[in-house]
Amino acid sequence: MRRMCVATLMGVVAACLMSCGKGGDSGNYTSPKATYETMWAAAQAGNKDAMMACFSDVCRSKIAELEKLMADMPAEMKEGEGDIAAKMMSEAKTAKCEIGAEKIDGDKATLEVTTNDKKETITFIKEGGAWKMHIKELAEMDIEQAKKMIELMKAMKGMMKGTK
Repeated sequence: MRRMCVATLMGVVAACLMSCGKGGDSGNYTSPKATYETMWAAAQAGNKDAMMACFSDVCRSKIAELEKLMADMPAEMKEGEGDIAAKMMSEAKTAKCEIGAEKIDGDKATLEVTTNDKKETITFIKEGGAWKMHIKELAEMDIEQAKKMIELMKAMKGMMKGTK
């Protein structure tokens, strides 16, 4: 389960960081493409707060919960993942990508992005008049279940130490 949480977070951040926009103004959320370019500029600058502002409220909340969960894990359970966001921002600097078609339908939209020859569709929603990236899998992630699984893993690890 821990690996699933880490993999999901890494996938979400990677998909969002690996854009190739030209930067745009900071805080430009006037279209899905503008939001994506804003996020890219923030990632390039290493500005995590500005990057996170490009996500929907629920996604930002889930990412914060996952980061806290990761920070609270015992070192032996982390398996050297380190700072996921920093790794992703570093990778974003050398990514080869193209921004494709933008499709808007009311308060929902998608943006096609091809990164290092891998095509992704990023979903956006309008919040308070601004377009924000909204990753459904992340928004629906059950953080409490992830916490329970980590506690179970800790208990199992403790039992294994006791049998040696």
